[in-house]
Amino acid sequence: MRNGLKATLAGGAIAAAGITLHGLLIERVRIQFDRYDLAIRVPGLPPGGLSILHLSDLHCRPGGLVQDLKTARLTTLLTGESYDLVALTGDLIDTVDGLPALLALVDDLRPRLGMFAIPGNRDYWESSLSAIFREPSPKPGRWRWRGIAASVRRLREFGRTVALNRRTRLQVRSNNALAMLEALETRGVQSLVNRAVQIRADGSDFWIAGVDDATHGTPDLGAALAQVPEGAFLLLLAHNPDIWLDRRVQRAGLVLAGHTHGGQIYLPFLGAVYMGASHLGRQRPAGWFTRGGGSTRMFVSRGVGESLPFRLAAPPQVALIRLVPVQVAERTV
Repeated sequence: MRNGLKATLAGGAIAAAGITLHGLLIERVRIQFDRYDLAIRVPGLPPGGLSILHLSDLHCRPGGLVQDLKTARLTTLLTGESYDLVALTGDLIDTVDGLPALLALVDDLRPRLGMFAIPGNRDYWESSLSAIFREPSPKPGRWRWRGIAASVRRLREFGRTVALNRRTRLQVRSNNALAMLEALETRGVQSLVNRAVQIRADGSDFWIAGVDDATHGTPDLGAALAQVPEGAFLLLLAHNPDIWLDRRVQRAGLVLAGHTHGGQIYLPFLGAVYMGASHLGRQRPAGWFTRGGGSTRMFVSRGVGESLPFRLAAPPQVALIRLVPVQVAERTV
């Protein structure tokens, strides 16, 4: 009996260690490259369709094994791929020190028609638990440990804030989203913060718009849609899928979002542990959603990075979405 209990405990410990290793390292770097053909009935698309590379929640860090493995994996996945647009839907950096990694990634992207970005909540502030215990050093990129009393105060503040407001605005360390977007502009990435631009090239004539982050920015969907003519095809970028709750999104043919990380930890029967959007169920925290009789569709990416360094049954994701006229669609979603 005693030997059997020991064997059971040992087996459980081995299983737990295996799951931990898988969640901490293996699954985080196994980025999936998913392809979708989306049939639409609107003017403005070239006969061969329009392809969009959707990258979300990169959470770029200044380095380390996982960051390096992810960068190598992305390079392998995207080598030789052709696409018309790149859509970056927020949480592009995890800390201010992750900006060089983001810019290096963007430098390797080669879209035909352009790259576009919006900020996410983590582009405005760093919310890692380590930031509660550490404070920025006067020298950029370095940290100093907080005193025990100061750390306890931060933990109490964090607890009170979470209890009072699910969408906590506790800023333990600020990121400079504006500086990030300006740096991306130097790489040819257009910022779409509450605005839209028209794309007219190679037989295409459509609009792409974006809104600021829902929790730490100042989103203004009305401003983003103000110049878009009624009836024009519109691609809308939003970090938080809660944009779906605004009826005005029905003016868009396709909405691209992220933020949820696909739950990041997805348990059998229980579903997603992490829920970043108020209207998505735990059994489906990412993927495809439709409204308006199917005329408007939203794709919520599981993203490439993560807030806490762990994923389970919610692998990181890159998506290549091809918009095609109905008659040439091979597979619809």
